[in-house]
Amino acid sequence: AVNPILPLDEFIPDVEARVFRNADGEERVYLYGSHDHFGSDTWCSYQYRVYSSSVTNLKTWTDHGVSFASRKGEGYIWNGEDADGISWNDAHLYAPDANKIGDTYYLITCSAGGSCLGMAFSKNPEGPFSPAKKILYDDGTETASIDPTLYVEGEGEAAKVYLLWGQRPTFGARGLLAAELIKDGDGLYTVVKKDTERVLFTGVHDEFGFYEGASIRKINGKYYVLYPSDHGKGVHMMSYAVADHPLGPYRFGGDILDTDGCDLEPGNCHGSFCEVNGQWYLFYHRGFNNSNMQRKVCVEKIFFDENGHIVGENGGKVVMTNHGFGGPLDPYQKIEAAYATHVRLDGFQAGCYLTEKSRELHPLINITDGNCVEYRDFDFGETPCALSFAAKVLAKDGGCIDIVLDEPDNAPIGTVQIPCSSSDQYEELHTDTACVTGVHTVFLKFRGDGEKKICELASFRFIKK
Repeated sequence: AVNPILPLDEFIPDVEARVFRNADGEERVYLYGSHDHFGSDTWCSYQYRVYSSSVTNLKTWTDHGVSFASRKGEGYIWNGEDADGISWNDAHLYAPDANKIGDTYYLITCSAGGSCLGMAFSKNPEGPFSPAKKILYDDGTETASIDPTLYVEGEGEAAKVYLLWGQRPTFGARGLLAAELIKDGDGLYTVVKKDTERVLFTGVHDEFGFYEGASIRKINGKYYVLYPSDHGKGVHMMSYAVADHPLGPYRFGGDILDTDGCDLEPGNCHGSFCEVNGQWYLFYHRGFNNSNMQRKVCVEKIFFDENGHIVGENGGKVVMTNHGFGGPLDPYQKIEAAYATHVRLDGFQAGCYLTEKSRELHPLINITDGNCVEYRDFDFGETPCALSFAAKVLAKDGGCIDIVLDEPDNAPIGTVQIPCSSSDQYEELHTDTACVTGVHTVFLKFRGDGEKKICELASFRFIKK
């Protein structure tokens, strides 16, 4: 179980994670999100895809294919035909959410330009979902803005359904909105009850710092709204607010995950909470590529202290790891460069980043003197033994990689020498290291000649000698 949790050639950002039972009665974790395309030069696409995993095996994920699309020709099939899921535009699809009401799964759609939100339906959690109906106010006017999240309380006719959506006003929106949804003439929840609408917070001149991408869950009797905020550098901070009712009022809860440094360019960390097998998890995305336009879903364990505050495994803030659902990784197995938790660190030269050269190759590139990359955490075991380190690299102008544990300014336990080469082939280079036991974070520090490119890194591993 590693981060990112999906195959490295798949990009599902803005993820909403839900636990549902499929048609066979199997309990599975379903991921609903935007869909970035491999090699694209923009965020999102015209498709939604759904991934799922058995709650008993969170290492293996099933791609259920295109569940919905905003135009024809995207592989979205409804009633046996190539379908157009949004009749009122053909724009890119932004972050969705899905939830179950009665025996129907509801998928909320939103599209570029802040046009009307939509609601699609399916009898199966993986879809495909029907072409969408517009979500309208009860006076017939259209909803607008993006990033909806859906909360359902109760069952059957007694169910209360709430919609939250919106962005901060700097985008021309009104902030984070919330309202009750009621049924339309077809008995489907597509109507916003206008007199219930509230502006929960705006992120402007308030303590919340709200940006966009809210997600709501009820946890231990309280309503938690998770969202990216501007409390860190850019909007890399994940923050939350808490209330006694879905429509508020909310109080600021805290900042829980800072993803600054996971990517080259500033980008948000839109995600959600989900409880799986009694353990709560925080789902979020990390940016990849020099444009941050291929984003990959990651997950971390979260806990709640006696005051209801969200904390990480060690009682403080949640930290990005390599291991997600599981424990520290085995350093004696192949470690993909793309598992990096940080490609930018304070006090070190920025500029290297993760990219996709093919669906099988996801290297760290643009590496120059002074770059430092973090991989957290690895369990080396308790039995001392001689070790070596192997790095699979495409050598360029040459230099070296210092292998450092726990803190980036510590002395290296070994150094890999990178030759100058014009070859287009990756090769595995080796060096001996000091003996290591226990759990450690690994930093790779690069040294070279000024701005010359040292190498590209595809993967690495430790070897017991």
